[in-house]
Amino acid sequence: MPLILLLTLLFFLPGPGSAAGPTPDILLNSLLFNLTHPDQTVRESSLDRIRDLQDKAAVPALVDLLRFNRIFELDLFPVLEGLTGAKLPRAWPPWVEYIQRQKTLEPNSEYVALKSYVLRLMDPAFGVFLYRDVQHRTRIEEIVWGGVAKDGIPALTNPRHVSAQAATYLGPDELVFGVSLNGEHRAYPLRIMNWHEMFNDVVGGQPVTLSY
Repeated sequence: MPLILLLTLLFFLPGPGSAAGPTPDILLNSLLFNLTHPDQTVRESSLDRIRDLQDKAAVPALVDLLRFNRIFELDLFPVLEGLTGAKLPRAWPPWVEYIQRQKTLEPNSEYVALKSYVLRLMDPAFGVFLYRDVQHRTRIEEIVWGGVAKDGIPALTNPRHVSAQAATYLGPDELVFGVSLNGEHRAYPLRIMNWHEMFNDVVGGQPVTLSY
């Protein structure tokens, strides 16, 4: 469903006395997208309706929005507590951990599209990785923004190596990641990996990647 349609659907929903209305799934998708609407009144009224729906499928999206609540300025904690019955510290990390524990919690059907939209507000490049109907093995609910743009932390790729004797900047007790392949041995100091978080190299003729 196009984003513009989702953002505007709320204003065309039948009232309480109407004979027919959208399915609960379509309604929830629309309301969740409207939490990103530029109008604060629309965001707040949509959150009120999500609270009234009492549909736990909204919880993963609400936890995602917690991460960016300086932008959306919504009082999400009472709604999350009402939907889940959980009493957690009113901060984002405990709710991320809550989502990780809920292995059977199914998000709303447009959850991936909404998550992609929110992440693309931070960096449009996230649209390359996350989009509606993307194939995945990791639970999309457990993917979180690391606080930087794509490639904001550059990998250590094909680094120049020195001998152990020449690495005088290292102390005798410093930790390293060691790789031995086909008779070739490499050490990647923890202090360097703290900056890069990943290396890509060739050791003993074999491509090697480490994510730290």
